[in-house]
Amino acid sequence: MNQHVTLPIEVQDFYNAVNQYQPEAFIDLFAPGAVVKDNGKTAEGTEAIAAWGESELFSAKVRYTIMDIEEAGGRIAVTAEMEGEFNKNRVPAPQQFRHEFKVQGGKISSLHITLEQDK
Repeated sequence: MNQHVTLPIEVQDFYNAVNQYQPEAFIDLFAPGAVVKDNGKTAEGTEAIAAWGESELFSAKVRYTIMDIEEAGGRIAVTAEMEGEFNKNRVPAPQQFRHEFKVQGGKISSLHITLEQDK
């Protein structure tokens, strides 16, 4: 893991909320006009992000292990391995994803998720 990049508290709280199954804490991390792009789908605004979080993370009991952190053009990029109760045939093993966060004013304003090999 890159020891030179400090993980913003909002990003650490994102992983804590997912790993500890805390949907209310999860949605509180996002700005009202935030955008999440995941696997070709876009969720814009907290209501859509809450629905995305429920269908893609919480209902599948996803848990992340952070593998690497880097700064990338004003964003924090986190490589995380994902485990959970989902169709593992869709995603090659190990299930590593790159999460690119943009944080403004103490809230996540954007999150772009890609398979690590696609970055």
